[in-house]
Amino acid sequence: MVWGQVGTQGIEDLVRRIAANDPKLESLTILRNRRLTHEDVVQLCSALGRNTHLTELYASSHKLSAKSAAVLADVLAAQGGSLRSLCVGDSSFGDEGVQELSRGVASSSSLTRLDLGNKGVGPDGAAALGRALSAAAPLTHLILNGNPRLGDAGLTALCTSGGAQAWAGLQTLELMECGVTAAGLLALARSPNRDRLAVLHLEGNVLGPAGGAALKELLLAAPGLKELHLRGTELEDAGGEVLAQGLHASTSGGSGSGGGLACLDLTDCGLGPRTMAALRDAFAAGAPLCKLNLAGNSAIDDSGAAALGHQLASGTAAALEHLDLSGTQVGPQTVQALSRSPGLSHLSVVGCPLQSAGADALVASLCSEGGCWAELQELCLSGTGLDAAHAGAVLGGLTSGGAPKLKSLEIGANPALQDDGFAALVDTLRAARPEVAVFWRSGDDPVPVIQ
Repeated sequence: MVWGQVGTQGIEDLVRRIAANDPKLESLTILRNRRLTHEDVVQLCSALGRNTHLTELYASSHKLSAKSAAVLADVLAAQGGSLRSLCVGDSSFGDEGVQELSRGVASSSSLTRLDLGNKGVGPDGAAALGRALSAAAPLTHLILNGNPRLGDAGLTALCTSGGAQAWAGLQTLELMECGVTAAGLLALARSPNRDRLAVLHLEGNVLGPAGGAALKELLLAAPGLKELHLRGTELEDAGGEVLAQGLHASTSGGSGSGGGLACLDLTDCGLGPRTMAALRDAFAAGAPLCKLNLAGNSAIDDSGAAALGHQLASGTAAALEHLDLSGTQVGPQTVQALSRSPGLSHLSVVGCPLQSAGADALVASLCSEGGCWAELQELCLSGTGLDAAHAGAVLGGLTSGGAPKLKSLEIGANPALQDDGFAALVDTLRAARPEVAVFWRSGDDPVPVIQ
């Protein structure tokens, strides 16, 4: 990747390399310290028209006019096609810039990823994109994050402006912090464009409890949806419950969708016991989730998470591989229940109040001969209140062969780390099981989020 040279004002050297069709120049980022006027854009696009190797162009944070966007659109439409990923403009790009650029997007034979995050996109720009998407078969990934002007009107326009024609190829849609509410989500759920959608990012939109019903409708109507990211959408327990009921209904086949959702991120959504009970029922019905993030939902308690764990361990549920319960109130009951969950390879309980009772349950399961933690590869125990004695017992259980497939142990921000003998216990574990990486985590780190 070419990042440019500090202090260089123009882009003439980059234009020359593009015009020369340099085979080593496959990805180009034009940093803010480079000049990028309209005349520069003209020269850049002229060179792009003769290039067959450049696949990625990133020129974000540069102020580009609609006139410059039109020049880019022309080269996108005319290029025979090497450019696959594009990100240009800053927050002033706006609807006029997007409208011009959309002409080229619609005609491009190569563009697969378009990043218009933080570009000031509103409903008019979204409408132009919607029309382009109905023709842009190669485009599979559209990023609109950080455009608060988009809102429900913009999402509705994106879904409907193509008329009867659905999006030709789009599978991944990112709408983080775009001012979308349950009303806009319903427009997506009721449009033909939901059928092809595989990945949807809605983080930072205030969907509220009403969002649960909209998400349920989407799950019932979107057969191909595999990933749903909802961090910080303020669903609350009532909305989370309805969403989980939708997961249950789609799994049980009432909609014919097949219930294919594999990844669900519900970080910081205000969830509690009602959501946990509904999730348990969804897993009982065979929900195929392999990655579930419930971090930051402080009303999730030990009994509710344990009930989910018992369902996972029953053998009737799909094998959940990745579970994040960081920042919840889970404790010994959950540890005991999850220890027998088949297929669980990643467990994070960062910041949970395990303390002595939870540590005792973990030690007992690690020392059990009943196949506990059989598939566990990553265990995150930072900030769980482990003192020296209990942390030593956990490390001892691992040293003796507990969790036989473990590759990574995170154990920072615990009182045990202040003990003089802790480092020796870690060294003993490392000597006995060199394949296990042991590392710390600072106490003020944020709760981890699924990517």
